[in-house]
Amino acid sequence: MAKDTAKEKGNGKGLNSVKTRLILVMMAVVVIPLLISIVVSYASSINKGLEDAMTINDSQAKIIEESFMASIDQQLRSLQAIADSPYTIEYIKNAQTRDDAKMIAYIAKVNENYNDGNAIVVSDVNGQQLVRDDGGKLSDIHERDYFQGAVKGQVFLSSVLISKATGSRIIIPAVPVYDYGYTSVIGIAQRSYDLSNLHTLLASNVKANQRTFITDKNGIVIARSDQEIKADDPDDNRSDRDFFKSVSAGTTSGTYVSNGDEKLIVSYRQEPNTGWIVVVSSDYNATMASAQRSAYIIVIVGVIMAVIAAVISFLMAKSFTEPLNEVNTALSHLAEGRFVNIEKFQNRKDEFGDMVNNTNSVLSVLDDIVKNIKESAVAVHKSSEDLAETADQISQTADDVSTAVQEIASGATQQADEIQSVTESVGEIDVATGNVQASTDDLSGLAGRMQSVSTDSAQSLSDLQESSQSMSEKIAQITEKIGATSKAVESINEKVEGITSIATQTNLLSLNASIEAARAGEAGKGFAVVAGEIGTLAENSRLMADEIRKEMDELLTSSQAAVEMAAEVQKGNEEQAQVLGATVDSVNAMIGDIASTVTGVKSIETDAGTCVNAKNVVADAMSSLSAISEENAASSEETGASMQELSATVTTLASSANTLKEIADKLSSDMEFFKD
Repeated sequence: MAKDTAKEKGNGKGLNSVKTRLILVMMAVVVIPLLISIVVSYASSINKGLEDAMTINDSQAKIIEESFMASIDQQLRSLQAIADSPYTIEYIKNAQTRDDAKMIAYIAKVNENYNDGNAIVVSDVNGQQLVRDDGGKLSDIHERDYFQGAVKGQVFLSSVLISKATGSRIIIPAVPVYDYGYTSVIGIAQRSYDLSNLHTLLASNVKANQRTFITDKNGIVIARSDQEIKADDPDDNRSDRDFFKSVSAGTTSGTYVSNGDEKLIVSYRQEPNTGWIVVVSSDYNATMASAQRSAYIIVIVGVIMAVIAAVISFLMAKSFTEPLNEVNTALSHLAEGRFVNIEKFQNRKDEFGDMVNNTNSVLSVLDDIVKNIKESAVAVHKSSEDLAETADQISQTADDVSTAVQEIASGATQQADEIQSVTESVGEIDVATGNVQASTDDLSGLAGRMQSVSTDSAQSLSDLQESSQSMSEKIAQITEKIGATSKAVESINEKVEGITSIATQTNLLSLNASIEAARAGEAGKGFAVVAGEIGTLAENSRLMADEIRKEMDELLTSSQAAVEMAAEVQKGNEEQAQVLGATVDSVNAMIGDIASTVTGVKSIETDAGTCVNAKNVVADAMSSLSAISEENAASSEETGASMQELSATVTTLASSANTLKEIADKLSSDMEFFKD
């Protein structure tokens, strides 16, 4: 038992410990939601930082796009003003009246606001330059892309060119010059735009950790914020980049994270007029540093909270498990047979304090109970010894009495059996006498009923004989009536034949009348109608007479059949009367025999009653004697059985006393487990 207790104590270590499990559960309840919150917050911070960075990047690209397009638009507006000027239109159209000095002064006045060394040039519809504000050499430009685009009536920006005058990379915006009424293009106005201006623009609109550049519609970089592109620098083709592929697919703007050699946040926007693409890229790590710092702070705070939760969980688990350990120690002592009260935690006001106090109360009560059981076990042991001795003495006495009672019961039983045999014989006589008397009574009743029934039968046969005679008379009368009916039917048939003859004659007369009416013409039409109606009535009368004759024939046939059947019935009735006469004679003779039988049966009934009375006297005497013998035998058997039961009970009592003694010994031995 001590080994089992030690084993049970060993099971409370490690993960099997309530304290460890409680700490783990409390940590899980706190840390798991905390970890989820940290992960969600970290992801939200990173995603929000990335979203903000991408929004800023896109806004930066939009600002740059608007800035460089403002510069281009300003130049295009200046060129458009020159193209729309009537003086320019007249200058191009009328070669004979051209005033070059005045035209140069005009376009120089417009160009002086830029002061960047680039000239404004006006050309005719054939591509021949007509005038330059710087007085430079005039050229044929009909093969240039900007001329070909503008002469078609479109505002056009050329691809990147190298200026022969300055050696710089330039583009040439060109606008068409329309004739009056905008009916046709008569020339173009152009001005070079130095792309170094774009470098300055881009450099002034970027932040730290940002780079920006602009590509033309073919993906060639035309300006960069981090360096100025020289005329002899090779083309930087970026048509293989994701932004250019997206623009080529129809997406004019967007922002994405590039995971190349350097992780970047890239925003791009395509300018709709020029097709140029403004790209702003920011260093991902530098841009997201602030968001990552915020996320790291959240993680650190979460870790600190987890540590605090762990400390609180440990303290709470300790406060829970220490009272449990004390209770477990007390129960361990109890398992070893010692009652040791718990001294700690008795003043706690929570459930654990109640548990400690209740455990002490249970231990005190158990201690008292064990002491009482020990004392009771000693008393039971002594009493069981005395009871066993007394039971042995009673058992011996009961056995002697039981033997004597059994001998008395055996004699009484034999006497009762003999009396019972005599009683059964008297009973058989009683049954036989009863059967004879019952049979005699039945026979007497049967003879009386037979005499009464025979008398009634004789009277019924007499009545039947008279009824048969009356029936014969009635059948004769019916036969006479049916014969009279047949004669009447024959008379009706004769009269029907007369009606049929009259109807036939009437029909012939009607036919003759119709013929005469037809001969009379118009005057006989009314008579013809009447004759037709008479003919119709005659025909109907003939048909009805035929039907009556058929019915009368059937009635006559039925009457003749009825006469024949009545004759047969009368013959059968006469034969029945003869049989009834013979039957009446036989019944009268039987009535006399039945009267003699009734007299004999009454004599037998009287003698049977005398036998029954004598049998009843003998049966009553034997029944009384049998009952007395049976009661004596039963009393003896009951007394013997009671003595046997008493002997068995005393034997059981002695056995129980011995068992009780053994139990008391075992209880005393078990109580030795508990120490004082």
